[in-house]
Amino acid sequence: MAEVCIVIPTFARPDALRRAVASCLMQEGAESRCEIVVVDNNPDASARAIVEEMADRAAVPVRYVCEPRPGISHARNTGVAASDSRYIAFLDDDEEAEPGWLAALLATAAAHDADVVFGKVRARFPPGYESTKAYPTNQFVRDLGLPSGTRMSWLAGIGNTLLRRNTCIDGPQPFDLRFGLIGGEDALLIRQLEGRGCKLVWCGDAIVWEAVPQNRLEPRFLLRRAFVRGQVTTFLCAALRLRGETARMMVVGFVQAVLFGVPALLLRAVNNDRWVALMDKALLGVGKLLWHPRLQRALYR
Repeated sequence: MAEVCIVIPTFARPDALRRAVASCLMQEGAESRCEIVVVDNNPDASARAIVEEMADRAAVPVRYVCEPRPGISHARNTGVAASDSRYIAFLDDDEEAEPGWLAALLATAAAHDADVVFGKVRARFPPGYESTKAYPTNQFVRDLGLPSGTRMSWLAGIGNTLLRRNTCIDGPQPFDLRFGLIGGEDALLIRQLEGRGCKLVWCGDAIVWEAVPQNRLEPRFLLRRAFVRGQVTTFLCAALRLRGETARMMVVGFVQAVLFGVPALLLRAVNNDRWVALMDKALLGVGKLLWHPRLQRALYR
């Protein structure tokens, strides 16, 4: 049995998946203790050939699992069920891990007796992209600038995160299916683990790079993403049965929508690029207000 299983959910991104798996196969210091499980969320099983080809040449076990039910929650739950390791490390299919990534996560977990270890995510933008543009590109980055081992409260995003199985996984569906098409299933799990008393720590030495394609930098995608992020924020409070916090988020959302929406529209009217950043905040607020499942828009297929 492997000490750690790297779970990579994927959907119709063959080139990115190949890079993600290749980065896992180049790990240093933990390669003898790991296995890789790729969960294909495409009913057409489009990733099978790639995974099987790489598995034939790999020095560590690489397994392919198809999960035809749509949604990231199904994919993550299937990955957890397909593993029996002491630890589970999650890597998204658009991320590439640096060679010391897995060893750093495991060393931090062992040194600090941690149940959850969060790693650093850096963004890799398209060639020629100017990171100083008006939109806050730090939304694609996760870097708290803290020493490894620093204890934390909850943090959204489970890509580049290590979980200890016996304290973090207590059922067949740790990731809530209600969040499968919009995301936030990982944030809900982390909030629940924190509430159960699990120890969450930061690891600044565990670094992955997330590829940000050009289409994800266009206003249409960015603003849609902001709206869904707002919906998830309030929906999390509702799922945790925090009625007061749910109501507060809706009020905050209304204020954000008005406070940032009006100047965003004015700046757009005069072709000022800063309108996108302000509209992001406005639509984040609209999402917090219009969070009900009947109004949710899917980010995942």
